[in-house]
Amino acid sequence: MLLESEIDLLKFTFLRTNHFSNNNQSNIPKVYFIPNSRKGLGIDSMGELAVSFELSGQFVNEAGISVPYIHIAHALEQAFNFTFGNVHKSKGRVFKRKPFNLTKALDYLKNLVIRENRNRVANKDEKR
Repeated sequence: MLLESEIDLLKFTFLRTNHFSNNNQSNIPKVYFIPNSRKGLGIDSMGELAVSFELSGQFVNEAGISVPYIHIAHALEQAFNFTFGNVHKSKGRVFKRKPFNLTKALDYLKNLVIRENRNRVANKDEKR
């Protein structure tokens, strides 16, 4: 059973590696994060996401081991073309927030999804 799982994992790893090596880097769209804390998401919001991802334990390296905050933060920087400046200060600022603001970015994003769901339900009701 364990051997079968390891073989499946190797097959998955091989397929993923081939998938990425066949992709031309120019086909990958550039996505930019433009921080604007007045409108909702600032740099520390990305820090909040990185902290949340780290605490989930679901972000792992090639060996399947949970990665630390710094690796997740760097991955976010690369994925969204921005820089934290000092990543550890951003993490510190997240935990220095007042208790009701600890999940400020996550609450903001949750409310956006809820609002969009309400709009979709309302539009669906109007079409009936």
